[in-house]
Amino acid sequence: MMSKIKTRINRIFADKQIYIRSQGKVTFVPLSTRSQILLSSFLMAVCLWVGFASVNVLFQDRIVNQREAQLREMQLAYETELSRLQRAYDDLNAQLVLTRDWFTQTTDKLEARHNQLNTVMEQNARVSSNLRSMQEAFASVAKRSKRNKSAVELVGRTSDQVHQVMESRNLTASASPAGLRLAQNVAADTVAAATPLALPHVSKDVYSRITSLDTRQRDMLDALEESVDEKVREFEEVIAGTDILDTENFMARVLPESALAIGGPYIPLSDRAGLNSRLHQQIYRISNNLDRLQNLSQSMTKIPLATPIHDYSLTSGFGARMDPFKKRAAFHAGVDFGTPTGTPVHTTLPGTVTQAGYKGPYGLMVEIDHGNGFRTRYAHLNRSRVQRGQRVEFQQHIADAGNSGRSTGPHLHYEIWFDGKVRDPIAFLNTGKQIFNIAETIESKTE
Repeated sequence: MMSKIKTRINRIFADKQIYIRSQGKVTFVPLSTRSQILLSSFLMAVCLWVGFASVNVLFQDRIVNQREAQLREMQLAYETELSRLQRAYDDLNAQLVLTRDWFTQTTDKLEARHNQLNTVMEQNARVSSNLRSMQEAFASVAKRSKRNKSAVELVGRTSDQVHQVMESRNLTASASPAGLRLAQNVAADTVAAATPLALPHVSKDVYSRITSLDTRQRDMLDALEESVDEKVREFEEVIAGTDILDTENFMARVLPESALAIGGPYIPLSDRAGLNSRLHQQIYRISNNLDRLQNLSQSMTKIPLATPIHDYSLTSGFGARMDPFKKRAAFHAGVDFGTPTGTPVHTTLPGTVTQAGYKGPYGLMVEIDHGNGFRTRYAHLNRSRVQRGQRVEFQQHIADAGNSGRSTGPHLHYEIWFDGKVRDPIAFLNTGKQIFNIAETIESKTE
């Protein structure tokens, strides 16, 4: 096979001579087979190159256009991807900004509510401290009094705020899981109101914890409001239980003007942004009720509610009775406490001694002016331990019981005067039992 190809090549490219005649001379150039092959290869290469160059020139614009189109497609693809990445970054950044703003607004709200709660709790602590001081003073009286406790009617009971377990209105009203979920959903709606969009970068645990904190704060306010409302009602009943005192008029009489003085322009609550919310209205109510409770407690310290003697038996009441000497119907202007001679007699309210000496049928008597229209008298004494014009304090030992004056035996005759008229001490003593029972409850918890 190779020999045939070689023979064919030798036949095509047989040795040749090229004759050249110039100026009468003839020369020739021999062309061997090898030279012919090389020359043919060179010529073919030149033809190919010329053909390629010609085609390239003819189709150069189309090729360039195709390459430019490819470059434009690649550039467009890169730009599209960059735009997508930029949008994704912008979306992420916007979500982070929304999350930051939501978190800032939520924490600001919770912090503001926490500050408001602290203010209300501090106010409640001050009022509770004052109430506790008053109740502890009554407790010391109740603890010393030796009387038949089974005959005492309990009109109202309460306990000090420090020892009271507070319960939520919401949770006690709806203890079912559905009710609890509803309360939590309402709180969640309140917390999430700062942003209308879902925040995928905030975990459900964060929402749950914020909702739980919001619910706990509201529960604390509900429980505090219930407790304060209950105490206000009880103390209003204490003052009204005297049967002669009007709560509002008496507070206006005994409290300084600064405690009741208020004023300012009328601005509807709905005109102030944020102030018509349930939270602000509730805090406003609690604060007002705490102020009222403070005023009520101060007013109660101006009423003679304590017993003047701690070891007694009630031998004669107020009003109509059979006179022990004339055996006729007569009016008794006080109450008689049967007790051994020498039993200590205590003042039922701070005041100034206006009389300390013998006064006809009263025998040895001490009269004390307590201000605000109240005076008390302690008669049939064995000994007086104060002098006229002397300032005395609550439950100070002012005399000893005896049998002086128009008396059938050792006892203490006790009278209460208000606005120049003698009043029934039993109404005041029965009203005071409410405070004593409240105070005794506290004493039993602290012992």
